[in-house]
Amino acid sequence: MSFHYLTKSRYLQGLQCPKLLWLSVNEPEAAGEPDEETEHRFAVGTKIGALARERFSQGVLISEDHFHLTKACQSTNAAIKAGAPAIFEATVLHKGLACRADILQRVKGKKNLWSIIEVKMSSKVKPVHHDDLAFQRYCFECAGFKILTTSLMHVNTGYVRDGGLDPKELLTQEDITKAVLKKSAGIAKTVKKLSTVLTGSKCPDITAGKQCLDPYECPFFDQCNEPPKEYSIYELPRGQRIIPMLAERGIELLKDIPSDIKLSSRYEKMVLSVKRRKPIIDKPGIKEYLDTLVFPLYYFDFETINSAIPPFDNWKPYQTTPFQFSLHIQAKQGGACEHYAFLQKDATDSREPLIKRMIALLGKKGSIIAWNMSFETSKIKVLAERFPEYEKRLLALLPRFWDLMIPFSRGDYTHYNFHGSSSIKKVLPVLVPKLSYEDMEIQEGGTASLKYERWLFGEMETKEWRKTYRDLLQYCNLDTLAMVEIMKVLKKNI
Repeated sequence: MSFHYLTKSRYLQGLQCPKLLWLSVNEPEAAGEPDEETEHRFAVGTKIGALARERFSQGVLISEDHFHLTKACQSTNAAIKAGAPAIFEATVLHKGLACRADILQRVKGKKNLWSIIEVKMSSKVKPVHHDDLAFQRYCFECAGFKILTTSLMHVNTGYVRDGGLDPKELLTQEDITKAVLKKSAGIAKTVKKLSTVLTGSKCPDITAGKQCLDPYECPFFDQCNEPPKEYSIYELPRGQRIIPMLAERGIELLKDIPSDIKLSSRYEKMVLSVKRRKPIIDKPGIKEYLDTLVFPLYYFDFETINSAIPPFDNWKPYQTTPFQFSLHIQAKQGGACEHYAFLQKDATDSREPLIKRMIALLGKKGSIIAWNMSFETSKIKVLAERFPEYEKRLLALLPRFWDLMIPFSRGDYTHYNFHGSSSIKKVLPVLVPKLSYEDMEIQEGGTASLKYERWLFGEMETKEWRKTYRDLLQYCNLDTLAMVEIMKVLKKNI
């Protein structure tokens, strides 16, 4: 691709922030290499694009990549002359602009009238898609095409896979021509402005702001944003209302919040903990909550995937679904815990085996302890919906759930080194420093989900999977072991 071409990805970068556009062209190495998640999302997007093309018979794919745009233009023109009803990756070049349309469809019965269809793995139309298609429409019209409509084809979250993937049901198409035409007003001036930024020798001086995260997190975020200081007002959870007010008064640190500002009970405890450099513990509150536990205790944690493409039948796109669990069982007070785990080794549908194993292990009485239990209970409801034959037994588990996060989220146990978070990743190293996620290959749920999904979709070799399998078991085990050890700390403090 030519250094000076303004493409649709560069156009969208420029709309978000001119500095992002300039850096992406002139200092791309500062953004770092694409990570595993980015590469996987690209792979899924490629599969979505291929499925979208299956909906158009006799369509022609322009095979030249973005390094051979001139040849891609020639192939596009050849496909048009040959009467192709649809052209995939249709390419135009015009006075410094380069654009490729996912699908350029000939309007039926109209030789020289076309529609542009953009394909996204998104579950809905977003404002950024209007800008995306406005740029495409502008480029193709500048190149001499008459464009009738502009549409977005995206994932249909209401689709349930049945008997294999059906591209016509998996993907839905929305005509957004009206919104795109609104975005097209004044686009020539915007294109000219961003083309100047693109070819400029100096990086634009842009102050950091909300554009650093909207509509996407900027890969150069750290170049423009200094990390907040420790124990700053930005650690106040759900502080959207109070943080701007404190900042307006020039207050940056929690310890500097004056007494005339009324704070919630949790905020007061955070400030007090920072000032005293010690935890603030509501012993009666913790004891009252712990007294609601019923033995045996089941420390339970799911790992889940949230795939755009349903991997098996009876599965919806983007339906967060468990594939693994870890369980520590304490039969009686003061007794030792026994550990159990579920993770299927082969790349087949593991949901029903998981359900059977989970029901068998969790028994019929006793508290099921989770961290932020709404996550686990909502996923059990998903399983009950998809497998009605187990619905009664699955839903019977829900009233038994007990949330270990509550003493921390409501401030019964407040520690300045939680930094306002009630995440187990923040609580564990403070209360149980002997346990840590830091030395593990998998350190958080997003990575676990990503790796398992890569295995399911054939993006991982068997050798890598063997190691990943062990890493997944180790990570999920620590999630429940962490709860066991945190519970011991709470009981020592009442």
